[in-house]
Amino acid sequence: MSVDDVDRRIALARRAVRAYAANPKVAAALIGGSVARGLADASSDIELDVYWSSPPTVADREAAIEGAGLTRVYAEEDDHEWADGLLVGGVKTDVSGFVTSTIDTYLDRVLAGDTDAELQVRVTALRDGIPLHGHAVIEAWRTRCDVYPEALAVAQVLEALDLRPRERLEMLAARDDVVLLHRDLLDGVQGVLDALFAVNRVWMPHPFHKWLDREATLLAHRPDRLVERIRSLLVASPHDAVATLVALVEETYDLAHERVPEADVGPLRAAFEQRRVVGA
Repeated sequence: MSVDDVDRRIALARRAVRAYAANPKVAAALIGGSVARGLADASSDIELDVYWSSPPTVADREAAIEGAGLTRVYAEEDDHEWADGLLVGGVKTDVSGFVTSTIDTYLDRVLAGDTDAELQVRVTALRDGIPLHGHAVIEAWRTRCDVYPEALAVAQVLEALDLRPRERLEMLAARDDVVLLHRDLLDGVQGVLDALFAVNRVWMPHPFHKWLDREATLLAHRPDRLVERIRSLLVASPHDAVATLVALVEETYDLAHERVPEADVGPLRAAFEQRRVVGA
């Protein structure tokens, strides 16, 4: 992280937003990602979210790009998002455009317990982002997601801790089937981290836990030496890696049972520990 890298990207984002905000259909805009969180380095892109009161036309998007003198790298869109990749002062800038009603719907879904990770990414963009336009709109959204919903904690724990059995992990380690094993190890780490965010009632900032060291600081209730153990299992021998993951999973089941009692993890834990009867 460099303060200069962060400050320069914030200044470039402000330049881009001025061109978007010239259109009255733009209700709000903010900087997200590593720049907003003060984690950007010389290789970091700028993530800019632009919220439109009604769907932007091609002309709306082109006018903003041309008005700021920007270079387009790519353009994509689907039913919910308009994405433009731009070069702003030589820095790649990913502009994600949403209609405000789409964000309202996303918040409705996640507050009701929808575990789609992309919804939490949108929440954390609102909560951690740096507003550059439409501060009142962004503040109203922040107020809506100020409290982490219990329905989400329960649903995410039950989804995250539905893991492949330890017997499979041990089998792959015994066979030295390292490619399949490491797929399962990463899935297990993902499940542990997803569950720990729910246990702590903290919104996940990235679907694949991009900022692991920072993320761990957000988790007051976590296994001891969480980051150190995750790092170690990724480079350990197969048997040691499995043993480390199994211990992390078991400790996470304990935390989930204690901190999210409405989520019955007993059957999931039994399935994780279950062994087949071979040769009967």
